[in-house]
Parts: sequence; C-alpha cells; structure tokens
Amino acid sequence: MKNYLYHIKLFFYRFFILILLFSISRFLFFLFNISYFEGIGFPAFLKIHLAGIRFDLSALFYFNIVFILLSLIPGNFKNSKYYQKILFVFFFIVNALLLATNYTDTKFFDFEHKRLTYDFFSSVWLGEDFITLLPEFLKDYWYLILIWISMCFGMYKFYPKVNLRKISRDTFRIKELMSQVIVFIILMGIGLVFGRGGFQLKPLRVIHAADYTSAKNIPLVLNTPFTIMKTIGAKAFTPVHYFDASTLDSIYSPLYTSTNQEKRNSNVVVIILESFSKEYIGYYHNGYGYTPFLDSLIDKSLVFNNAFANGKRSIEALPSIMASLPALTDESYITSTFGPNKINSVATALKNYHYNTSFFHGGKNGTMGFDTFAKVAGFEKYYGLNEYPKREDYDGNWGIYDEEYLQYFCNTISEFNEPFFSSVFTLTSHHPYEVPAKYKNKFPKGNLKIHESIGYTDFSLKQFFDTAKKTDWYYNTLFIITADHTAQAESPYYKSKLGNYAVPIIFYHPTDSSLIGTSDIIAQQSDIYPTILDYLGIQDTIVCFGNSLLSEERNHFSVNYINGIYQLIKKDTLLQFDGNNVLAVFDLKKDSLLNNNQIKNTDFKNIEAFLKAFIQSYEERLSKNNLTKIQN
Repeated sequence: MKNYLYHIKLFFYRFFILILLFSISRFLFFLFNISYFEGIGFPAFLKIHLAGIRFDLSALFYFNIVFILLSLIPGNFKNSKYYQKILFVFFFIVNALLLATNYTDTKFFDFEHKRLTYDFFSSVWLGEDFITLLPEFLKDYWYLILIWISMCFGMYKFYPKVNLRKISRDTFRIKELMSQVIVFIILMGIGLVFGRGGFQLKPLRVIHAADYTSAKNIPLVLNTPFTIMKTIGAKAFTPVHYFDASTLDSIYSPLYTSTNQEKRNSNVVVIILESFSKEYIGYYHNGYGYTPFLDSLIDKSLVFNNAFANGKRSIEALPSIMASLPALTDESYITSTFGPNKINSVATALKNYHYNTSFFHGGKNGTMGFDTFAKVAGFEKYYGLNEYPKREDYDGNWGIYDEEYLQYFCNTISEFNEPFFSSVFTLTSHHPYEVPAKYKNKFPKGNLKIHESIGYTDFSLKQFFDTAKKTDWYYNTLFIITADHTAQAESPYYKSKLGNYAVPIIFYHPTDSSLIGTSDIIAQQSDIYPTILDYLGIQDTIVCFGNSLLSEERNHFSVNYINGIYQLIKKDTLLQFDGNNVLAVFDLKKDSLLNNNQIKNTDFKNIEAFLKAFIQSYEERLSKNNLTKIQN
C-alpha cells in the first residue's frame, strides 16, 4: 500500500503542474487582451481566476482520463521505468496540445471575442484557407509560439519522476489489492465530480461562467480546451418553451409583410465590407477616421447611427444580412445541421420578380461555406476565386485584393440584364491586413494594424463607384453598404459589449432624395432583407427576424449572442440574458459603456418577455424547418 500511496502523491504533484500551467495561460490571456478586459483590477482578476480553476479541472480531467487511469490503477507495475516513460508521453503530448489551444486563442480572441469552439476545427477552418494563412499567423504571433514552447519545456523539466529510493521492495501481496481498488474507486469518483464541475444537477457548461462575472468577462473564466470539449458533436437542440403558441405570437411573430404600395424596379447592390467597425468611419467621429470616400458618400445617403451586427464572424453575417437569420446558437447557421434547410432570402424573394441574382467573394471557392450558402439562399450565380480571370491579383492569403475585385464585380454585373440583385463581400481588411505593395505608405497607418487596410478598402470602394457611375445601370440602383462584423478597437465604447457590434448600415441611391439623412432608430443586419422588400414595394409575407428600417413605427431592436449570453438592444435599454435569467440591464442613454448594471432598479419584464419570445420563435422555426412562408 505504501507504493500505491507514493504513486498517488506523485500523480497529484503532476496534476498540480497542469493547474499551474493553465493558470499562467489564463494570466497571459488576460495580459494580451487587457484592452478588452480593461477595468479589471488584480483582486477582480484573482476572483475570476479562482472561479476559472473549476473549469480548468473539468477540462483537465476529461482530456487526461487515460493518464489518470494509468497513474492510479492498482498494482506495482507502475514502478517500471518503461511504464513511467509511457505515462510521461501521454502526459506531455495531451497537455502540450491543450496548452497550444489556450495560446492560440490568446490572439484569435481578438477577432471574435469568444473562446474557440469545436467548429474552429470544422472543414470551414481547417481547409485550404487555414493552411494558407498558417504561415502568416506564425509570422505575426511568433512570440506566442515561444511562450508555448517555454511552457512545454517547463512541463518537461518539472515533471516529477519516480524516485526509486522511495519505492518499497516488498513483494506485492494480493490482500493489498482490495485496499488499492477501494482507494482507486474513491479517487476516480472524486475526479468525476471535478470533471462534471460539482454535484449540481447538470454537468458544468459554458454558460455557468456567467455565475462568476459579467457577460463581457466570461472568456476570462473559461479555458479553450473546455469550450472545445463542450461543443464537440454539438447538433440539433431542443427549442426552448417559454410561452404557449397563442401567447408567443401575441408577443413576437417573425411574419413580416411590407405595407409600401409604391412599386420600384430598382437594381439592388449589397456591399459587405470585411471587419469594418463603425469606429473606423470618420463620419461618426467628427471626421476622424480612415474612410474619406465613405464619409462623402454618407452625406448623400440614409445612414443609421445605431446599427449593429448580429454576430462576430463573417460566417454569421451572411445568414443575417441575406436571410434575416441572426446568429443565436453556438455553431454558425451555415455549418450547423440546419444549414441545408429551405430558407427565405433576398435572392429567393426577388427571383420571383424576375431579378437576376448573384453573389461575389474574392476568396477561394468553399471559404466559410459561402458558396454552399449562396445556393441554399437561392442565388443563381456564385463568383469566387475560381471565376476570377487574373491570378496575379491574388493577395497570397485570402484572395483577390479589393481594388481589382471590386472592378471585376462592377464589370461583371454590367453584363447582367436588369433588374438585378447582386452582393459583393470584400476581404483585404481581414487579418493579416496586407495592402498591395504599390500602395505601401499611401494610407494612414493609425494605431491599429487594421487601419491601413481600412483606408485601402475605402479607396477601392471609391474606384468602384467611379467606374459604376459610367454604366447604364448605376442611376437605377439601390446601394446598401454594411460590414460583416467589427474587429480591433481603440476606444472604450467599441470594446464594450455594445460597441463591439457597432457597424455601418448605409442606404444610397443616386437619384432618390428620400434616402438622404440620418436615423437614430436601432438597426441590425437582419433588418436589411425586409427593408429591401419594403423599398421595392414587394408585399410578400416572409419569415424574418428583423423589420424594415424605412418605417420608424416598426418595432426596432437588435439581438446578438455570444458565450451563451443573449443580448437585446431595444430603445434605450440593453438586456443580457442567459436563457434562464436576466443577468444585466443597462440604460444606454446614461451608460453607453455598460458600467452600471441597473437590474435592481429597472422593470425589465416586458423587454425580457420580448427576448424570450424572439428566441423561442427562432428556435422552434429553426428546428421544424419552418423558415419559408412566402405568399405571392
């Protein structure tokens, strides 16, 4: 029994090293993203970290289950140096990989502001795009690789080895086996409790991190192996049920019909700008920004000052913009089991009115499932890198530089019969934010790496409009400009859970003076689809989770979801909800930085009921494949 107790002690030393390494990785995650987590002092971080250890233990238990079993199994064969070498191999390889995900996330967090989940490893990410971009990430974040190597070396160096002098030479007796088995069962039982996160009814989940901190700081509580583990095999879900059918429809219904009877036969062009946070646009900040052309265009447009994205990833933007399907689940709609379902979209609606429909993206065909989604959404034609004629314009990372691709887009749609609906998705303002060599030092570099590429994309947009003005179709076209999501941020507002979703939504028509001015209503990407139908005077009834922005009487709001938290922006209120309970309520007029939770001082029952009805309606229709209800 003495030998067995020695190996138990050895195991705990080894496991303590893992907890220490995970603690270091969380501290570094905090330091590298301190601008996002600003306002958290050391006492608050320590409290968050102690809560995070609960999630660390869960991930470490399940991922190290083989190592744990081999370490604690009864028997003196564990004394063998060969057995101990095998044990070390399991220990080192598994935990080096776990640490790698934590350190990878240290910078990937900058893009999505959430911990990586299992869909990162889907074909969307581990396809050709990922392999192509890997050298760029290695070049930009080489210091993280050095840190990871250092941590792995420390794990190797301080791994406690068996001390033969402390091992008893007594012959193993069968009667000891029963005692060891009992201790083994007790230890594995304790381990299982740590693995499931405690004695609560359901095992520890990502959403439980909200018990310890605000929604914004949830990623700091979590660790990446845990979020990956909890999203492995995530498939269809059971829709929530807050209300009966009649009550549900009385609170919220996604059925939408335009009331505009003025028919227009206008072309429609939707331009989706990669990573174009509202923060970069000078119009919103007294001219201080990186978008002189867009600023000038906004002066002749209808612009929404309170516009928000429905997600934090490009793959989440397309369903929101084209089909009014906001990103309300952990897995993106495109890669989920619902991806092939039949849906409404701008393309399906306009095809019924003899519109030519097309989608353009200068990235590789298959990138983020855009080509597949375009087919599901009813686009007649998809144009990707394969269709682009001049490969010398390839940027070496994502696809074709914006200037050349927008010219190609303009020239191609000029060959279409009118009316047409077409959309283009830019890409140069995506990491690694490289601009063409001929434009080096032409655009302001600003304080963030993305700023120079924003200036380049704005310039490319100007070149596009200069060319478009010479075409026959230009003066009969509604242009809609928005962004897929936000990216790096400087100011506190754009780092908050409100500003983190702030994007431009701009409507421009060269000959329609009704589309000039500003609006302060709450706008979201999911509003673009119904707004197009409203503008064109198409009165079909559709399923959509937004409203026309051309009607101020409509019930305007914005919804997004991340890290298990739903966020509703409605009028002057922001409400955060975990699916069961309201976590926070903020008064946006007085507190745009979301510093003062007013949950104890606010009557939020109506807005909470609205969000619940919205979620229930969304999930029920998603699970029942009931997202198409067009009446011609």
